[in-house]
Amino acid sequence: MRECNVLIIGGGLSGLSAAYHLTKAGVRDVVVVERMSDTVYGHYHRTCGEAISEKALKLSGAPKDCIVKDVHTIRITFGDLDIDRPVQGHIIDRERLLEDLRKGSDAEVVRDSILAVKSLEDGFLAVSAEGEYRCRYLIGADGTFSVIRKSVFGFAPEHRLAVVNNHVEGDSDTDVLGFEISVKYPGSYRYDFPSKDGRRIIGYMVGTDDVPEYIERGYRYIGVGRIGPVVKGRCCLVGDAAVLTNPISFGGIGAALQSGRKAAESIASDRLDRYQRWVEKNIMFDYHYMEALRTFLEWDENDYADAVKPFRKGYSIWRGALAIMRRPKWANVYTSIWVAFGRGW
Repeated sequence: MRECNVLIIGGGLSGLSAAYHLTKAGVRDVVVVERMSDTVYGHYHRTCGEAISEKALKLSGAPKDCIVKDVHTIRITFGDLDIDRPVQGHIIDRERLLEDLRKGSDAEVVRDSILAVKSLEDGFLAVSAEGEYRCRYLIGADGTFSVIRKSVFGFAPEHRLAVVNNHVEGDSDTDVLGFEISVKYPGSYRYDFPSKDGRRIIGYMVGTDDVPEYIERGYRYIGVGRIGPVVKGRCCLVGDAAVLTNPISFGGIGAALQSGRKAAESIASDRLDRYQRWVEKNIMFDYHYMEALRTFLEWDENDYADAVKPFRKGYSIWRGALAIMRRPKWANVYTSIWVAFGRGW
């Protein structure tokens, strides 16, 4: 049996962010358990969108040497219409960021797979294929299909989306994040982001688009729609395990990094309730986004055309306000998109 102060299940962005900030807060005897092999781990984290807003990266407190390029525009395309929204954000090297977080932490990283978790009077017992781990604090950072969430909290995301990400050859010098919306991508979109080394990343829900000629591709599930708490006693959930991905932008990097930091700081002060309150009050996780997603899932071609009609002559805050007044039935959709692409990535 391995005994420790804090046990983190999952060595992705949220788990390593927690380990990094626990070290900065002076918390010792931290163990991170990661189930993926080095090869699978690198491939999984390399094949993603890699976009994060400037505000989210700043609030995360993560090292910034991972920034590959700055982005200044989000372009939403519907048919022949492009709607440009100015933003401040970055494309990051996710593998570099993970490496920097790990190097900045004194946590022990163990390759193992947790099978079940049991609550104890003074902490938790995690059972793995190799043995057992006993801890005072437990952090679930084990993704969309979290064992910790299932064992301790007992809820699942409202929706799980299977997404494919393709690295393709293309212009990586642009500062535009492209999103295409239509009934072809129900409740989601096709995205086209710049990457590095003359590559772009094109992603979409599995089965909704033709497969491009790719250099590398990867699959992942994105869970949205949190229907339970993220803190229970001395256990908490972070990142995808906590279902913190924004249901409109589907941006999860900023949420993962920030939740890892907030959980770590709350554990350091022995007040995990502060982390729960942070999640409940943070605009990134507001319930209105899920309401907007449910609306999107019901839209047909006419609904999409009607919703974008006010922006035929360009995008501005004034036109957005006018659209809300003239189409109040879409008011939550307009507001959710505006806030999500400003703060939810």
